[in-house]
Amino acid sequence: MKSSEFQIKEAKAIPYGGQEKSFKKTFKNGGESRSMSPFKYGYIRIRNYFLFLLAYFAPSNRIRVALNRFKGVNIADGAYIGMCVFIDNAYPEYIYIEEDASVNSGSELLAHFNPLPHWERIFEAKVAPVVIKKRAIVAVHSVVMPGVTVGENAVVSAMSAVYENVPPNTIVRGNPAVVVQKFSEKLIKKDN
Repeated sequence: MKSSEFQIKEAKAIPYGGQEKSFKKTFKNGGESRSMSPFKYGYIRIRNYFLFLLAYFAPSNRIRVALNRFKGVNIADGAYIGMCVFIDNAYPEYIYIEEDASVNSGSELLAHFNPLPHWERIFEAKVAPVVIKKRAIVAVHSVVMPGVTVGENAVVSAMSAVYENVPPNTIVRGNPAVVVQKFSEKLIKKDN
């Protein structure tokens, strides 16, 4: 798959979370919010959970990429997914990882945020695309939040939390992540 084939979804509001007391109600509400039957929604959620577990511990990048693609994640050829990476299970179709990008061990890519209803005056419940552009690096144990694009050749340093877009050809670090270095694209060796 090539990133030029990606059709990036628009951000949208989603229902606020709830502490449902039964799977039946959880699947009913989840299906309604996605315009699908509760059975189909339940199947997809359970399937994605098992695919997540398999991908999380898979010993090979090829297997991790294949399992995450089957889950619905948009992953271009040549991308690297490290072990123990969490990619949003509820909205995997909102995650986009382009060619030669790498998401390293222990990192998290989150496409949605649905707090409990008592937070609605402070936080917006939403799902928004996360895009990791060509040759970008998300280093170990970093978190990329909903709606963030990590630019081409950008580096998210280890253990960073990214809440805003990362410009191309930069290194960001910290919580919240801030730009600590800019560099010329000419320094990047590209395979043609």
